[in-house]
Amino acid sequence: MKQAQWLCCFISLLAITVSAQQDNNWYFGRTAALNFSTGRPVAVTSSTMNTMEGSSAISDENGVLLFYTNGVDVWNRNNLKMPHGTGLLGDQSTTQSAIIVPKPGSSTTYYIFAADDAGGPNGLTYSEVDMTADNGKGDVVAANIPLITPVTEKITAVYHSNGKDIWVTTHGWGNDAFYSYLVTAFGVSATPVISNAGSSIEGADNSGHYAGWMSISPNGKHLASANGMLNVELFEFNNQTGIVSNAVVIKSPAKCYGVEFSPNSKLLYATSNDNVFQYNITAADIAATQTSVGTINVASSIKLGPDSKIYLVNKYLTGALSVINNPNIEGAGCNFALDTIDLGGKKTFVGLPNFVVSPFYLLDIDAENDCKDTEVSFMALGTLDADSIIWDFGDGNQSASAIAVHTYAATGIYTVKAKAKNGKETRFFSKQITVVKAPVANKPEDILTCGDSDGTAIIDVAAQSPAVLGTQSAALFSVSYHTTQEDAEAGTNALPINYPAANGDIIYARVSRNNSDCYAVTSFTIIIVPAPVLDMDDNYSFCEDSYIVIEAPEGFDSYEWTYNGKTEAGGNLKSVNKPGEYSLRVTKVTGSITCDAVKTIIVNQSQKPVIKKIDIKDWTDNNNSIEVITDSAGDYEYSINGTEYQDSPLFEDLKPGQYTVTVNDKAGCGMAQDEVLLLMYPRYFTPNGDGVHDKWQIENAWFTQDMVITIIDRYGRIMASFKGSSSGWDGTYNGIQQPATDYWFVITRKNGKEYKGHFAMMR
Repeated sequence: MKQAQWLCCFISLLAITVSAQQDNNWYFGRTAALNFSTGRPVAVTSSTMNTMEGSSAISDENGVLLFYTNGVDVWNRNNLKMPHGTGLLGDQSTTQSAIIVPKPGSSTTYYIFAADDAGGPNGLTYSEVDMTADNGKGDVVAANIPLITPVTEKITAVYHSNGKDIWVTTHGWGNDAFYSYLVTAFGVSATPVISNAGSSIEGADNSGHYAGWMSISPNGKHLASANGMLNVELFEFNNQTGIVSNAVVIKSPAKCYGVEFSPNSKLLYATSNDNVFQYNITAADIAATQTSVGTINVASSIKLGPDSKIYLVNKYLTGALSVINNPNIEGAGCNFALDTIDLGGKKTFVGLPNFVVSPFYLLDIDAENDCKDTEVSFMALGTLDADSIIWDFGDGNQSASAIAVHTYAATGIYTVKAKAKNGKETRFFSKQITVVKAPVANKPEDILTCGDSDGTAIIDVAAQSPAVLGTQSAALFSVSYHTTQEDAEAGTNALPINYPAANGDIIYARVSRNNSDCYAVTSFTIIIVPAPVLDMDDNYSFCEDSYIVIEAPEGFDSYEWTYNGKTEAGGNLKSVNKPGEYSLRVTKVTGSITCDAVKTIIVNQSQKPVIKKIDIKDWTDNNNSIEVITDSAGDYEYSINGTEYQDSPLFEDLKPGQYTVTVNDKAGCGMAQDEVLLLMYPRYFTPNGDGVHDKWQIENAWFTQDMVITIIDRYGRIMASFKGSSSGWDGTYNGIQQPATDYWFVITRKNGKEYKGHFAMMR
């Protein structure tokens, strides 16, 4: 554990300048522009270009703007259109309408590659710009040279592995082909390297599959493509051969527009119409690593800047860009900030400028120390190793070691500079570091608390933060909590504030200085005393004019009984003669902690059951019912056979017959009974003298002898009328046998209710 630290290194990016700053100026949107000369984006308000989506710009080796374009028109450094800088065959509504590529070996010749909109007939073309023309302001000397058609709205470019030539790559429309054109000192190769890989990009115009960015990683090894509504795909890219291969679908359907790699080429970002997604492309299952690191209002361009931050558009026609400040960091640590880069009154639309990816691009200065003293290690991070590096540590000391270790004499703010060379290219970087006191993790007292009956508890671990921080400011230091020492030291898998803990859990607290890699770790133990268990019934009953003694478990240190807002201390026995809601609170003292448990008890006063009425539904074979209505209060159980009882007074799915209804008070306060008859009638009878079904009568009618049954023939003539005590109708009228046909009946019960039906006589 790092508890004896004193000083650490706090790092924040100050400035990056390069000798070949081709992407130093960004021109995009509704006359919006940014300049990165100071190492941070500063609004430029002199642009005269309007574009919905794609654009590109180019700067000289000192970072001075040369010209910019939307794929249709070309503006010089004075924001005026070049003499022949109109009518290029790109389109301002093409996702990546243009990219400007310097001719290798020349400082005055540039190529503008442009793509038509929505797979249009113009396809991919290129034009040539001569910067010696028009008094050094440049002119388009060759325009709209065709390469391939049709293509999607994607163009990207990266330096060849030789560090001189440049690959320009697009994707065909209506197929799965990538076309990579090599740009050399001899010009643009007319014959592309064709790679058939991944999805076939095709569909109706409204599918949007042709839209979306294509980007190559800073190390030149990966290519990502956002294919509109279709998907997002990741490929391997060979910057020696220009071949695209090994497609992996990481999101489908996608609804994504922008894709961009982190500076270290390990993470990929994609923008949908509501989210900024992050993927770890080093994982075995890349799609499974999808994490939303921010929310936006429109699927937009997303672009790595010369300061190693990633910029994106949040919504149409807004006056600011959003930024991912630490794009090499996984998850929320990448620090997405919404609408923080002011555009000086200018507006975005959906696009950002397109630039060539350089093979030698120092991405950052990595500064680390062990948080024990002022010794700091420095290393330049880049896509290619530098041939030589000269360090200036900002305190008058220098070093020429590739990985430099420097000890500062005192805390303070220092500007560290690195001059890196690779072949003929030189890059200058600087970063501001602050050497400050390292965090201290003070060991707090263990948490002793009451828990649930099973020995678990929800613990507010953040309540330990004041003790862990001590006199350190919560504005400068943060505390996270972890279940293992390894997680605490790595700063991973932080616990939620309300942590479901078990007895004996050891919690590790990590104190970190904000925006620093320095930390300290301490630990504490959670001791949970199980809550008392009140194992007793929820409901009790007593008989009218009587009482009940409620018995709670023994062994607790105190008992408090509450009724009608009045609390009385007592023991585990409580005599009750009033119905209502009672509350029992018990406590148990364990060492220095007292834990309690509370139980709510409902007490009912029972009366001897009185059956008010019994509602029946009968006249079916097996779907009859009995419902008992009582005229008394109590905790009753019900039966229709005298042996099996239920809490519900409703009995369903009954067959016809006689039933004995019993209502029994559970507290032993008495019972009530009544007889119930569920009736049914035969569907036919056969009065042929064989002794079987010779007479028609209501089943079980003899139980209700006061019932009157009337038989009627089809003409409404009364055939017979008899009571339940009768043996039934024999199929005659005035002694004459009646024909075999259907007959109707009307049954009138004593309460006046009638039931009608019909049956058949069969001979």
